[in-house]
Order: sequence, then structure tokens, then C-alpha cells
Amino acid sequence: MVAFSKLDNVFRASKDVLKATGLMATIIWVGSSALFFIFEENNPNFRSCDDFVRLVGNEKEPGCFDFKSTAECNDYYPDMCTQVMFTNMPNTMYYVAVFLGGEWGAVDFTWQGKIVCMLLCIAGIAIYSIPVGTLFDSFGAVIGLSEEEEEGEGEEGGE
Repeated sequence: MVAFSKLDNVFRASKDVLKATGLMATIIWVGSSALFFIFEENNPNFRSCDDFVRLVGNEKEPGCFDFKSTAECNDYYPDMCTQVMFTNMPNTMYYVAVFLGGEWGAVDFTWQGKIVCMLLCIAGIAIYSIPVGTLFDSFGAVIGLSEEEEEGEGEEGGE
């Protein structure tokens, strides 16, 4: 019970900073998701086509990567082109949440997406370090206070 009481004291001492960084993290998550959706929605690197469709076409017949969007590809090759990443905002928010967790399973971004990626890495490190630093400070303060209280009790008992 003592450990949970100390942990509760740590979270109470850090609650304002945790709220502020949680709000900033949500803003960064939604904002970067919107930017990724705008820039990567029609990225051909995340498009796949049936085996019937060539990846890169020639003068006679265009390939899967030759179209500006997946919709254009589907207009030419009905229901043979698909894109599974960055297709809508919930899908994009899922991937950005994974990116913020440190797993970059998709990295074939456009140049605009690469800039968002770099900014997201910098912001992710900062957003992670602020609450971690605050929790360490609070742990030190709470443990330091409890050690001073124990020392004070020991001195009183010795007199």
C-alpha cells in the first residue's frame, strides 16, 4: 500500500504537466495525421495492383505506378488497384500513432511526407521527454520527502 501511495503522490505532483503534454501530443498526432493524409493519399509507393497490371507501363499501356491516384488506376483497370495506407483519416491516424510509438514500417514517403516525418520525429522526442523528466523529478521529490520523514522519525525516537 505504501508503494501505491507514493506512486499516487508522484502522479498528483505531475498532473498539470501530464495534462499539458497530453494535449500537445493529441494536437501533434491529429495535425501530423492530417498532413500525412494530404501528402501521402495518392502515393504510388503504397499502391498495389493485381498481377494482370504491370507495375510500370509502356507507351501502349500504363502501369500501376503511372497513375496520379488509385482512383485513376481503378478507372483504367476496374477494381484491380488498391491502397491500404493513408486512405482515410482514421487509417492515417492509426499509422501516425504507430509512428509516434517509434515503429516506422512505412517509409517510402513523398518529399512532403519526409519533411512531416522529420518534424514528427523531433516533436515525438520532445513530447516524450517532457513527461518522463517531470515524472523523474516527482519521483525524486516524493522519495526524498519520504526519506526525510523517516530520518525525522528516527531522530525523534532516539531522544
